[in-house]
Amino acid sequence: MPTNHLEQDVPYASLPALVDGAAARFGDQPLWVSVDDGSRISFREFARATLKCANALHALGVVPGTHVAVMLPSVPAYVVTWMALARLGAVMVPVNTQYKPRELEYVLQDSEAKFLVIDASCLSVFAEMTNRDALVPPSNLIVHGVADAKQAHNWQRIVDAAPDTVPTVPPPTLDTLMSIQFTSGSTGFPKGCMLTQDYWLVLGWVRSHQGPVPRRMLIDKPLSYMGGKWRFLICLFMGSTAYVALRFSLTGLQQRLVDHDIDFFSVTDAVAKLPELPAVAKLKISWISIGGLSKGLHQALEKKFNAPVRELYGMTETGSTIYMPIDASNMTGSGSCGLPAPYRKCRIVGADGKDVAPGTVGELWVSGRGILKGYYNKPDATQSAFVGEWFRTGDLFRQDANGYFYIEGRIKDSIRRSGENISAREIESVASGISGVLETAAVGVPDEKRGEEVKLYVVLQPGFSSEQVTPSKVIAYCEDKLAAFKLPRYIEYMDEFPHTTSGKIAKHQLDSTAEKRRRKIFDRTANAWC
Repeated sequence: MPTNHLEQDVPYASLPALVDGAAARFGDQPLWVSVDDGSRISFREFARATLKCANALHALGVVPGTHVAVMLPSVPAYVVTWMALARLGAVMVPVNTQYKPRELEYVLQDSEAKFLVIDASCLSVFAEMTNRDALVPPSNLIVHGVADAKQAHNWQRIVDAAPDTVPTVPPPTLDTLMSIQFTSGSTGFPKGCMLTQDYWLVLGWVRSHQGPVPRRMLIDKPLSYMGGKWRFLICLFMGSTAYVALRFSLTGLQQRLVDHDIDFFSVTDAVAKLPELPAVAKLKISWISIGGLSKGLHQALEKKFNAPVRELYGMTETGSTIYMPIDASNMTGSGSCGLPAPYRKCRIVGADGKDVAPGTVGELWVSGRGILKGYYNKPDATQSAFVGEWFRTGDLFRQDANGYFYIEGRIKDSIRRSGENISAREIESVASGISGVLETAAVGVPDEKRGEEVKLYVVLQPGFSSEQVTPSKVIAYCEDKLAAFKLPRYIEYMDEFPHTTSGKIAKHQLDSTAEKRRRKIFDRTANAWC
């Protein structure tokens, strides 16, 4: 479908309308199939479940505008709760199930969530919070996955008992706030992006038209992440079936593709380097999405799967932003992200605030329908992120003479590990609390498997040594306060850090300084110095 048609044709005015439209169009076709146990839900069953869940939540006091945190794995209850909250005009606050008590407490407090829907497997994390009852009183705690949740509501029980009628609340609109989606950036702790129902509709609609319509789509990343959400929206728009896995499996990925006849999925460098499973050659794959794939792997990957492999660039704040058209086969292996997506205008801007010439590196600025409204309760961060209608991404880009965009790096002080944006400052804030530590600096270092790994530089207080503040102690301290994906893999001790004239740590000099001093580095994965 041409871009100009796309920008006129988003066919629904709210997420509940999308759910009900999908139920009417696709009926008893499977919407959700579990890769783990084979259970399935049809489009019609899903719509009915969202009505029942909406009424169950409404009976507990969830009304339009109520903030509800959702800490669930990739189970049907996740998407049912998401769309039930959409029906109520309430606001979902997705919570990563890997979060530790400190992180969960921060998200609940910062988002002003009044209710928490939590999986039984995560209850121990919630229980460790000293102020849990003040943040989420027992009457507002809803537990999924247990037969008898004491002092809490059982998700399945209250949903089963609720009617499947349209809830008696004003219907939501395009501008209704749907999500406070947390993302890590350069300012330290995560910021909550305020995303409307229109944001999600635009994202799902645009993604639905960036390649051939898939029949059977693999969702193998947590639904608290953006990728799982837009894939599920494609299914609602296009009638595709989501094959959902509780956990990602690198070694088992290709067998999953074969077992479920998958025709759309996403890959990373690590997936591209997997030895080919012979049965994969028989698959009829529609297309494959990538984000930041090493360009040297691109052509071989297309040959391996006999399908177009296309780059997609976006971020939580701006949704689908740049994409490579499916027919741009001449750009395979170029390293380009593509062209601006429908509903998006893109500029590359220099330090003087003016657009740079083609081929020159500058910051990518984005505007258009359905981008974030701002950062929740962070007016200063919102103000600094926008220049008029333009959102400053913090990513460095260049554009070639034919209009194609290429990402060149990041201004933001963040680390991208296995698709996760990790705030360097958050890691530093935690590690600096270790007894005997004077200063810390977290950076991303290249990694073949994960794109980047977390490296932590440590300067100790006078009188302390690495034999006293060992890498094991540093890691153990961080494990109590950081999700597993944020933990440093590498630790290096230094006598002092290089600093800028303004007193900030000169991170760009850390590697060169370390190389000159030839210091040893501790590798957590190998549990050894190298």
